Amino acid sequence: MLQSERTQRVYARFAGLIYLFTVFDLSGVVIVSRITGSGSFLATAHSVAAWETLYRIGLISGLIGDLSTILLAVALYVTLRSIDGNLALTAMLFRLAESAIGGVMVVLAFATLHIYLDANHGSALGANELSEFANVASSSTSVATNVSVVFFSVGSTIFFYLFLRSGYIPRALALWGLLGSLFCFGAFVANLALPTSSELLIGIGGLPIGIAEPIVGLWLLFRGINTEPQLTRMAR
Repeated sequence: MLQSERTQRVYARFAGLIYLFTVFDLSGVVIVSRITGSGSFLATAHSVAAWETLYRIGLISGLIGDLSTILLAVALYVTLRSIDGNLALTAMLFRLAESAIGGVMVVLAFATLHIYLDANHGSALGANELSEFANVASSSTSVATNVSVVFFSVGSTIFFYLFLRSGYIPRALALWGLLGSLFCFGAFVANLALPTSSELLIGIGGLPIGIAEPIVGLWLLFRGINTEPQLTRMAR
């Protein structure tokens, strides 16, 4: 086995492992949304103060997800660069941009946390002023989330397109990831264009790729990649 092929296989299995770390992003979102709920500002502030440690764990889970995205982007680039180096690099850059935006989201989320805590500990600002600051931070985080997912969708679409071309994984899985990424892109762009659109659209938009990623991750981790089709084409 050539050294380059061995490197591909190692990075592909590593990518499979990191794909499973996407659960941290989801768990972080679930934890934070459960604690904040949909009540008034003061009710949310009291809930956050009561569950501050768990809230911080939720934010750290999101940070772990962002860091994992960097590792995943690099691993997928090394795995797929032999198919098309320029496209693989483009996909990696989109995923790195996604991670950078996600890091900004975590910063905004921690800022919002301090606003909620100030409301409980007697800030010089009144509840109305703190509520406005929290709304601005929360709205900024929501927009950043949509933009981050758009960057994710573009990078994911390109990576799965390269998987489809390579034959490294079953075509059905690659096609599922490709179409799921495109569907996710459309849903979140629509949410940016029409911010009053139903949250159900967002949930449905992210569902196909949300299911595809861990399945592809398990395939890469336990089955690896099949480089024979690519080697056959190169030999012709």
